[in-house]
Amino acid sequence: MISRKNLINLISVILSVLMTVLIVFFFLLILGKDPFEIFGTILSEVFADGYGIGQTLFKATPLIFISCGLAICFHASLFNIGAEGQLNAGSFVIALIALKLDFLPAYAVIIISLFCGFLVSGFFGLIPAYIKIKKDVSEVITTIMMNFVILALVNYFLLDFFAVQSTMRTEKINEDLMFLKISDLVPFFQGSTLNSSFILAVLAAVITYVFIYKTGFGYKLRSVGFNELASKYLGVRTNGVILISFFIGAGITAFAGMNYIFGYKGFYEFGFSNNIGFTAIAVTLLAKNNPIGIIFSSLLFAILDYGGLSVNQLIPKELMLVVQGIIILSLLAVDKLVSNYFSGKFI
Repeated sequence: MISRKNLINLISVILSVLMTVLIVFFFLLILGKDPFEIFGTILSEVFADGYGIGQTLFKATPLIFISCGLAICFHASLFNIGAEGQLNAGSFVIALIALKLDFLPAYAVIIISLFCGFLVSGFFGLIPAYIKIKKDVSEVITTIMMNFVILALVNYFLLDFFAVQSTMRTEKINEDLMFLKISDLVPFFQGSTLNSSFILAVLAAVITYVFIYKTGFGYKLRSVGFNELASKYLGVRTNGVILISFFIGAGITAFAGMNYIFGYKGFYEFGFSNNIGFTAIAVTLLAKNNPIGIIFSSLLFAILDYGGLSVNQLIPKELMLVVQGIIILSLLAVDKLVSNYFSGKFI
């Protein structure tokens, strides 16, 4: 049985998506474009064959990982804007460790490299958390600034010490470390880059859901997010919760790199994330910080991303970014109306 709160959230999300479709529909009419042709082309590109579906799932994979990390922070009322930098730091370390430890068994290299990436991304999450606790500086400001610092550091170490000559990437990891392509098991996805990282991403979403909603620490996490002062009076060590939440949340973002490093290219390349850390913020907000909802909101944004490539000749590619923004604005507008309606305050 779905709870009242989840029902309100579900209705808000559905209405915001429908509102976005209507707004974009009329916007395309104003531009003199055929909305049915545009939407039809996007959907056919994604769902016409296994390749399109596979590519969409591939693009959704890192979004799921990053958004799960952000959800942990958001539940503690920590608005982490630094996922872009955090995931690049962790992914860079993952690639380096995988290169240096290639003498070990493949499973050991993968586990160690992912763990080290988690620690590095988590460390960069601890910095704004510590500043917030000690100086009461908004994490929004510090995480935005940390993005520039981290990306500059990664760029420096990559180009000066670890990049293949005349490139902006590391050396390729051992072929034995590459993840299984889903098309090897299911020929329907033949040609797509979908790999077993997607399965791990879904598993991560389930684990994150259990962590947030079914554990003692998850209760403290949500308590601090709801009312930090009241949590202190209840005996919750709020500073510790903030530090741990930021560390775990930032650390999880590093796992987005496995989709690219172990599942696709086999190396870290500067700029590979293409601002996906910022897109994940919108994904998390649309899912109302629910890890299970994140799976579906990630798929929606992946459809817009991959399907949008097919209509570049018909409309500006930036329009897909506009659509993403409209979804969030619609959600903010609809959310209050739906809440007032169910509370009897709707006029």
